[in-house]
Amino acid sequence: MSSFSLRRVSPDWLAALCRVLAVLVPMALGVSIVMGATGRSTVMGTTGGSAAEPEARVGDHSRALSLRSGESVPELLARGGISGRDARRLLDLIRPYADWTIPDPALEARFHRRAGEPPERIELRIDRDRTLDFRLHGAMWAVSVDSVAVSVDTAVVTGLIETSVWAARLGGDADRLSVAEKGDLAGQLAGVYAWQIDFYRDPRPGDAFRLAIERAVRPDGSVREATVLAAEYTRRGELFQAYRFRSSEDGAPSFYDENGTALRGAFLRAPLDLVRVTSRFGPARYHPLLGTTRRHRGIDYGAASGTPVHATGDGSIARAGWAGDFGLMIEIDHGRGIRTRYAHLSGIADGLGPGRGVRQGEVIGTVGSTGLSTAPHLHYEFLLAGRQVDPASVDLPVAHMLPDADTLRFGEARGAARALLGHALWPGGLPVW
Repeated sequence: MSSFSLRRVSPDWLAALCRVLAVLVPMALGVSIVMGATGRSTVMGTTGGSAAEPEARVGDHSRALSLRSGESVPELLARGGISGRDARRLLDLIRPYADWTIPDPALEARFHRRAGEPPERIELRIDRDRTLDFRLHGAMWAVSVDSVAVSVDTAVVTGLIETSVWAARLGGDADRLSVAEKGDLAGQLAGVYAWQIDFYRDPRPGDAFRLAIERAVRPDGSVREATVLAAEYTRRGELFQAYRFRSSEDGAPSFYDENGTALRGAFLRAPLDLVRVTSRFGPARYHPLLGTTRRHRGIDYGAASGTPVHATGDGSIARAGWAGDFGLMIEIDHGRGIRTRYAHLSGIADGLGPGRGVRQGEVIGTVGSTGLSTAPHLHYEFLLAGRQVDPASVDLPVAHMLPDADTLRFGEARGAARALLGHALWPGGLPVW
């Protein structure tokens, strides 16, 4: 009868044996052991590859793709591994948030997937402010919107015009604005006073302005939105005031003067967004093509071909088509004996013809150089009782005043705006006025 002796096993040797078994046994059984941060083990099945729990994101593979030149959103999704029915479902979910038929060139997508499987989550950045987060739940996709948080502040900027409104000497909070924001100031000013001042012709050296602007600023310092709260413009001793206010009648924000009269009038002072003027209204002008001096009863606005032209007032089309020396021309009848003409156009808006109604600010055509013209520009005429007049000399009808019910509330808003503007000082600490 054989015998054997029982020897004491070393603790170190036993620990080493356990570590070997911990590796070999799971391999034989087809499972993997993942050590968590706390040292606890989580066992997960591996059918054809590692299948991590979604919460843990174990085995997650992500890939970021940017939209290529000329590429469509469906093509971008296909590159990320989404096609067929899933692609159609995603496009249906995108539609309420973005026009995917004409995607933003900056559109980006990040596709999340487990190894060897199709994407289960997609982050689609549709613009600088919004990312659509798509997650697959079973066979269905769900979407949520992640918006970039912004902070709101107010900047009060002053400007002294020395040569032009574009090159105004800035003060106040101007040092807080980016180069792009400073470039937008002229357009913002023109938007407020579009019915009182023609910024192509009216500004003179010595004119001054100040603007109170509410800004929505992204974390990277860029501005999502800028809204003018109040403005003041002084022109040859005349002060124009503007205060943003919501009337109880329609609830829409608009600008009103110090007396509560709406700045929005029957006619815009200019038919183009702020550019430059090549020829002013006057009795005569030398015509370079004809080599003669001719009467010039209009205003020529120099602008690039294709620049949108806006109707300066409500009315109906009296004429739209070729008009001899004027080339392509549109004439609008505004009633009360007032008509406006827009000549040398490169194109006329689709569907625009005699009898069709137009609204103030509506795009009716594009700048061109048709007819007797040496370069792209818009020839604009303002006719009163059939006679061309300088629109700046016409006492145009003004819009309504605020209702009595808004008087107290407007007075409070006006007082707050004046206090805000009053903090603006010229460089050097001198008050604006």
